[in-house]
Amino acid sequence: MNKNLENTYQQIENTIETLIMQGVMKYKIQSEKTVNQKTGLEQVSWRNHVGGRAVSSKAFNQVQQYLTILSSRAYQGLMSDYSIIRASYVFEKEKLVSHNLLWWPCPVRIDEEMVQDIGLIEGIQMLLEDKNVEKYLNMRTPVRIDFDAENDKRDHPRAHIHLQHYDCRINSVEPICFNRFIRFILDTHYPHMMIDYRGWNYLNFQYENKRKETEYDLSLIHISEPTRLLS
Repeated sequence: MNKNLENTYQQIENTIETLIMQGVMKYKIQSEKTVNQKTGLEQVSWRNHVGGRAVSSKAFNQVQQYLTILSSRAYQGLMSDYSIIRASYVFEKEKLVSHNLLWWPCPVRIDEEMVQDIGLIEGIQMLLEDKNVEKYLNMRTPVRIDFDAENDKRDHPRAHIHLQHYDCRINSVEPICFNRFIRFILDTHYPHMMIDYRGWNYLNFQYENKRKETEYDLSLIHISEPTRLLS
């Protein structure tokens, strides 16, 4: 058994369940563990993977991407405001190969009564088509934090944060575990929520490190040691 994959799986499942009990999240879909028989790569990820233009990297920040992920149930959790949380980690034996961590904020403010009456997707689409849509819009950029040990270049650092534009990549230096990711989202986008972090664990990963510390381009802004941002 791959302990790193199993620990990551348990962390995702346990944290989402804890946040549901605290009223921070509304809904959970169990993560899926898979093994690629050809490559031997092991993955923990969301279920119901779908392809197509709507979920491609260039569709980042487009409302249709949110609606496609939501309607296909290709996520692990919904926040209390119906924002999407999903996470994927790929391992080669004990080493982390890549991760994809996404917070996709709900594009509108929608109340529980409307969701109960006509459904979440239908309600969101109705508000987006309303002639007074500006009253409901909640404009926030998605946040995607990626890691790819094999793809490490000046314009594509191995660990990076996507904001606002699909080609925006802010160097975040190292991979992070799910709990560091979700706490970063909660601290920065839900600062007024009272959340009990007692008992949370934070995982460190082994990965193929081909970069020397002196190779960082000092002309570029980067977030150094993101895992140290949280106490």
